[in-house]
Amino acid sequence: MAVNFVLTGVRDLPPGDSLARSWVGWKATATDDELWEVNRGLWSLGSRVDGERIATLSFDGRVQVVAEIDGRTRHDVDGVTKWALVGRVLRPGDPVHDALKGAPAPRYRNPVSYFDTARLDMLSAAERASIDGRERTTMVVTWNPERWNPDGWAENVYPRDVEAVEPGRLLRDRWATGNRKAGIEPGDRIFFLRQGPEPRGIIGSGTAASRIFSAEQWDDKRAEQDANYVLIDWDTLVLPEDGLPHALLVNHIPEGGAWRPQSSGWVLPPRVAAKLEKLWADHLGHPAPLPTRGSPRQGWQLDPARRRKVEDAAQDRLMAHFRDRGWIVRDVRFGNPYDAIATRNGRTLWLEAKGTETKGAAVIVSRREVQWAREHDGDCVLGILSDVVFRPDGEVDPASGTFRVFTWNPDGGALSARDYDFTPAEDDRQD
Repeated sequence: MAVNFVLTGVRDLPPGDSLARSWVGWKATATDDELWEVNRGLWSLGSRVDGERIATLSFDGRVQVVAEIDGRTRHDVDGVTKWALVGRVLRPGDPVHDALKGAPAPRYRNPVSYFDTARLDMLSAAERASIDGRERTTMVVTWNPERWNPDGWAENVYPRDVEAVEPGRLLRDRWATGNRKAGIEPGDRIFFLRQGPEPRGIIGSGTAASRIFSAEQWDDKRAEQDANYVLIDWDTLVLPEDGLPHALLVNHIPEGGAWRPQSSGWVLPPRVAAKLEKLWADHLGHPAPLPTRGSPRQGWQLDPARRRKVEDAAQDRLMAHFRDRGWIVRDVRFGNPYDAIATRNGRTLWLEAKGTETKGAAVIVSRREVQWAREHDGDCVLGILSDVVFRPDGEVDPASGTFRVFTWNPDGGALSARDYDFTPAEDDRQD
């Protein structure tokens, strides 16, 4: 069985909420993680929930979020006992997620109800990694700045979206699918193609977070009719100049229809989709994702939460390294081309941390990080935590990994332009 919570429209909460929330309910632009965090409590729950392992959040008759339950916490609200679940949101590729997300939700008057998931409850971890299911569809959505750039969206909004996903987070947004009205399910793959003037090419990737739906038209010339949209959880966005160029698409995947679709919502044949996945991964310098959606961990694109945990472990190790040596270290990882600042005796160092589950011979660095290190030659440090291992509970084993500290000198090692791959020089090794 699974417990389902029926959500209503979003509403603000007054200060003092025991879960420190400012709002609850359904917000179409919120990510699954955000929806789970604000709606996992506070509910009136009996002991029955203790025997369940799956929780869902539903809205408008459909399951919107799927989570695995780890436990619950008690909260006394105005003399009444309420409960909040503790758990983790399941990702596309996990068969429990894929079987339930977007499915019809149970319809009862009570906002808390239970429904049968016996087949899913019985799956072992191995079976969850190999269950057969619907093959994932890959769709290309398009953007032409000559046709749509309201209030300087390309110059003012999109760069902030790029920064928002750089730490390994998801960014939920909606995008038009042209004339396509169906055929896309939550968890399907989405690529973002920039058309029009150069630089043209693939500039983003993500997963569908909804089926296609109709809403107010984006094109003023066709304001009398609604447009079709899909919610997308973007896991990777790059600036147009850093994208996968149109010329490479044409040269390496010529069967892709010249890569000039007439409108958004263009579905790729499976063979073309597989080639695009590999070309995109190679361009960004990441390992390619697995070819099917049968595994709960489908590579870097589909599990930014795992990627974030590895990066956090690397940063924790780097900051501890300098604190142990008497430096005052400040965490400034968000919005800067460095992760932390270390000061001691009037000197300042800029710290950049990189974590990887691989051997870590080379790491991915952004153009902003390279530029900052070049402008602050001799005052930047690169910490690399490689061979990171995850425990069965999905958390990083804190004792795992090989940690190395280098002088962060982009021109001292081997710098290959993708975003960039950087192979440190052993001469820059500090530890």
